[in-house]
Order: sequence, then structure tokens, then C-alpha cells
Amino acid sequence: MEARRVTTLSMLIAIGSVLYLLETLIPFPLPVPGGRWGFSNLVLLLALSGMPFKDVIAISIGKTFIGSLLTGRLATPGFLMGISGASTSASVMWLLSKTEKFGLIGISLVGASVNNFTQLLVASTIVVKSFEIVFLYPYMLLLGSISAVINAYIAFEVIRRIGDTLWQD
Repeated sequence: MEARRVTTLSMLIAIGSVLYLLETLIPFPLPVPGGRWGFSNLVLLLALSGMPFKDVIAISIGKTFIGSLLTGRLATPGFLMGISGASTSASVMWLLSKTEKFGLIGISLVGASVNNFTQLLVASTIVVKSFEIVFLYPYMLLLGSISAVINAYIAFEVIRRIGDTLWQD
């Protein structure tokens, strides 16, 4: 059972890291340091249905760390913003998934909004040291909502096609 868990964790981190790398090829239309679309959060939506909290956080941190390493953004302000936003949104999404009152789209949209807000807070306090960057939030929320809905749709289709077999021993 432990080998299967580690294998699943590793595969989701690897897929998330590749998505992280690929999404850097899509131009992000806002002038935010390290701004990205958030398509790598798809693996978090997949993990929510069957993995414990510590594994969801491990995937969140792992995909951000390896993705940043692959894109040359490790130890940059964008990395700091990304890892804080990813871990915060993963925590909120995991909590929402445990209430069983939200669907994948709702969880994904809330995750994107928490991720964007956390990133802007980190940017305003540590990176640019100006609260004015938070005024980009509505635009980031709009762009993040697009990728959140796409992520939720893909996660829904993956879960529908493979069922619970991803989490069975």
C-alpha cells in the first residue's frame, strides 16, 4: 500500500511539474512577477478525491518546487509567490472537498481565487512592497477562473473515466 501511495504521489507531482513547465509557454497577459495560468493545479483537483491532506500539500509544494526548478524560477519572487499561493489554495480546496457541498468547479474556482489573492498579498508585502499591486486581483481572478473551470472539467473527465481505481489498493 505504501509503494502505491508513493507511486501515485510521484506521478501527480511529475504531471503537475510538466504542466507547470508547459504553461510558462502560454503568455500571461498581466504584469505580475511570476504570473502563470495555473493549469498545473489540475493534479490537486485529482488528488482531493482520495488523498490525505499531507499528500495534497506534498503535491502542491512538489509540483511548484520542481516546476520552478525546470523553468529557472527557483528562489525568485515568482517562486515565493507561487509556493505560498499553491499551498494556501491546496489547503482551502482540501477543506472544501471534505464538506462534500461543493463540486469540482466550485472547489477549483475558490482555489484559484485564494491562490491569486495569496500571491498578490505576498507580492505586496515582500516583493514590490506596495499594496497597489492588489488592484490587479480582479483581472487575475478573471484569468484564474478560466483556467480553474478548464482544470475542473478535465479533472471531472479523468475521474469519470477511471473512477475510483486511482485510489484503490
